[in-house]
Amino acid sequence: VRLEAGCVPGGVDLRVVDRGPGIPESDRERVFQPFQRTTDHGSGVGLGLAIARGFLEAMGAELRIDDTPGGGATMVVHLPAPEAVR
Repeated sequence: VRLEAGCVPGGVDLRVVDRGPGIPESDRERVFQPFQRTTDHGSGVGLGLAIARGFLEAMGAELRIDDTPGGGATMVVHLPAPEAVR
């Protein structure tokens, strides 16, 4: 996993980049729903992404999934600039 941060138009993006199997575009909104998982292994209950997105949206930020060039998924947290929040 690699962490990146940088200024973008309208704010700052924090990116968590991985080289795993990725998340198909057709599943990207579904994984943010409570109790949804994309695999049958592991011990999680599928709440982490739903909670993270809820907290971020309550603060005026957003969470989305992008493809990682070369394979994998990148979770992007977009934090708007203070003037963009008002």
